Amino acid sequence: MRLIRGLGLFLFISFGISACFNPPEYPVQPQIEFESVEYREFGTGFDAIFDSLILKIRFQDGDGDLGLNPSEISDPYNNKYFFRFSNGAFLNYEDKRTNPNYDTLPEFIKPFNCINWEVTRENNIVKDTLYFQLNPNYYNITVDFLIKNFDGTYSEFDWTKEFDFPGCGGTFDGRFPILFKDKSGSPLEGTIKYGMGSTGFKALFSNKPLKLRIQIKDRALNKSQLIETPDFTL
Repeated sequence: MRLIRGLGLFLFISFGISACFNPPEYPVQPQIEFESVEYREFGTGFDAIFDSLILKIRFQDGDGDLGLNPSEISDPYNNKYFFRFSNGAFLNYEDKRTNPNYDTLPEFIKPFNCINWEVTRENNIVKDTLYFQLNPNYYNITVDFLIKNFDGTYSEFDWTKEFDFPGCGGTFDGRFPILFKDKSGSPLEGTIKYGMGSTGFKALFSNKPLKLRIQIKDRALNKSQLIETPDFTL
């Protein structure tokens, strides 16, 4: 199955601060609360349906340092960590095969592995296969999909492991943009409306009870509490 995924972010921020009143006091660690989740279907062709999940959560943050711009890709908001030896060489798949110190690294699954190995090319010729680890701080909102089992327990649907290239390695984690107007430092509260789109939601989860687990993170990397939606079906 070819799965197409995408993210859309829509922000509706309501402020409860006025010059006539003392600003509220919130913890510097973000606090979130579930508001709603909505499923929508959209026709995009003769046999293609684009599915969308719209998640709404309320938030409070004591110093208002919420949001990342897409252009922020330097440490600590970079996407990947590569590993270098003292001589400047990168840790690659040959090291895994030939050096017992690295034989516990994950396997490289041909023709591609989007989670831990990156194939480098020059003039479309493969030059090397480099090991990396994804940086969890690249995203400031994480969304896990949990499928309800017959016995009432839940199993996480891991998007990074369920599909081969080009769908491998993707998640519905993402970034919401900077929410403060000028600079952070003041209490901030409001609602984040977060859209997740796919052509495969219904095919994968039709009639299966689901719930989502959500967490956000501020610019100082303080994490909110984990929250979960109620069960729902598509």
